[in-house]
Amino acid sequence: MLCAVIAKKNFKDVIDLAKKIGNLKIVDAIEFRLDYLDIAEFKNLNEFGNNISKMDGIKNKTKIATCMLKQEGGNFSGSEDERIEILKHAAKFSDYLTIEVKSFQQEPDKMKDFLNTNLILSEHNFTECPNRKETEKIIDDMEKIKAKCKGKVIKKIAVKFNSFEDNYKILPFLTEEKNFGNVIMLGMGKYGKLSRVLNHYFGFLTYVCLEEKTAEGQLSVDEFGEILKILK
Repeated sequence: MLCAVIAKKNFKDVIDLAKKIGNLKIVDAIEFRLDYLDIAEFKNLNEFGNNISKMDGIKNKTKIATCMLKQEGGNFSGSEDERIEILKHAAKFSDYLTIEVKSFQQEPDKMKDFLNTNLILSEHNFTECPNRKETEKIIDDMEKIKAKCKGKVIKKIAVKFNSFEDNYKILPFLTEEKNFGNVIMLGMGKYGKLSRVLNHYFGFLTYVCLEEKTAEGQLSVDEFGEILKILK
């Protein structure tokens, strides 16, 4: 599944880009990066959610929302309580919420409400790729949270690849039967582009951009379309 990421400062631009994505048959899902929005925009979040859920071309695509903290590679600089309220409103129009594992570990009581929603549990490492043992530990932590959830849970691990060999550390998890179609295992950086293609076939989804890239090594919709043509 291809997921186009939208990261804009205001809802008008978000909607304009969403309309363009809605016309692309190659794209199956949209991720709304709410952490990129100006703070003043959040007063219109409910109205935006109502509009986006009814728009032709978008209402039938999988909708994902996230509001990533700065320490997790995002732009949101508000308090955790503010972020939680934003995510609660986003849950009304989203099929999945992407929330960091650390949030559930550090603020378990505040995260209780999200155990009833479909989740993408995420873990990021912007400096290196963990070895197999370390990755297994991350997945085990995710499984402990998943055990408490009533909704569907996808496990996402995005790490920095510093060499092509890093592909061998994390990508084998994609093809394990228990993980097939239920994980996202991405390598950031130029060495991680192969992982972005493999996640389209073996993982839950892979992220692409229509305009601005939101991660190092992220491919555009056009680039991914050309790759798919070659593979076919």
